[in-house]
Amino acid sequence: MEDINKIYGLYIHIPFCDHICAYCDFTKMIANDDKKEKYISSLIKEAKYKANNFKDLKSIYIGGGTPSSLSFDLLERLLNELSKLINLSNIQEFTFEANPNDINDDNIDNWIDLFNKYHINRISLGIQSFNNKKLIFLRRNHNKKIAIHALDLLHNHHFNNVNCDLIYGLYQDKYINILKDMKIAIKHHVKHISYYSLILEEKTILYDLFKKGQILEMDGDKESKYYYKIVKFLSKHHFNQYEISNFSKDGYQSYHNLLTWNNMHYAAIGISASSYIDNIRSTNTNKINDYINLINENRFDEIIKEKNVLSKDDIIYEALILGLRKKEGINLNEFKERYNEDLLVYYKNINNLIKDNILEIKDGNLRILCDKIYLENAIINKIID
Repeated sequence: MEDINKIYGLYIHIPFCDHICAYCDFTKMIANDDKKEKYISSLIKEAKYKANNFKDLKSIYIGGGTPSSLSFDLLERLLNELSKLINLSNIQEFTFEANPNDINDDNIDNWIDLFNKYHINRISLGIQSFNNKKLIFLRRNHNKKIAIHALDLLHNHHFNNVNCDLIYGLYQDKYINILKDMKIAIKHHVKHISYYSLILEEKTILYDLFKKGQILEMDGDKESKYYYKIVKFLSKHHFNQYEISNFSKDGYQSYHNLLTWNNMHYAAIGISASSYIDNIRSTNTNKINDYINLINENRFDEIIKEKNVLSKDDIIYEALILGLRKKEGINLNEFKERYNEDLLVYYKNINNLIKDNILEIKDGNLRILCDKIYLENAIINKIID
């Protein structure tokens, strides 16, 4: 078991996008070059200020927004400064999020050189679908051809650790199109698939359309049927489900994601970035001008807009909800060693759910039965009721 007191992960938020998608509620914006340059300068200053948190890192994840929307000069500047603070050759997993249209014939050599130079060994492509009508509805700025070409370029340049983000659950979704998306991803050498059901989040274009009655939500029963079909198909093609929405070929599980689901500590820099250190969850401001100005004035503590010191009950509750997202569940012995509590005693309702064949203990792990994992939220409510 890893040392629970060490910080193994670093998340870096790049909020910039060339285009705003209809479903996205992450902190993002379209900005000019001057704003991007000032932000990267501030990001570097925050990284230097927090460098003591980086000595044990095993994972770095650069997400957004769209990190690949940055110029190569700005990316090089950021990565070069990180390399002075962190021995990047020791990083086990270095993930970089990209949009398919940012990886093309004209720049693929530059991308591969950058990835190799800074030991970036995992790419997460925000494809969402290979169906052109669906992409238009989601207001993505790529099409099927562009997405496939990006995958092929990475594969042809021997970059094999690629995740593909996909979305299902639109009201008009048909399983035949979901099946086509999975087949295309597999055919074009994807090693990891994050398959998410569409959630109509507030402050998104789709949510506004829903509130106006211009679009509908998918029926919950239909969505769950699609989910289990997805799980079955990917399993048949040797994609092991290791978390509710994540599937990978052997050896390609996301270490960074597992840090979160194992309730381990991680650092974060950038606007809206959330860290979990010493049982304290803190989140930076989501206002870019405040972030830049405060850092320029060396008022680093003031960039935090939310800070939550977790009680023991909070910590155990989070360990429960995160751990049960994993297919393997929660190792009961490790849980007791870490929290000095017997989970089956702490939440007595667990025993009833085991009797009802909703939960099970297998190989020392408490987990949700495979055919019920989609109902995790409802099951958690039953446990804590």
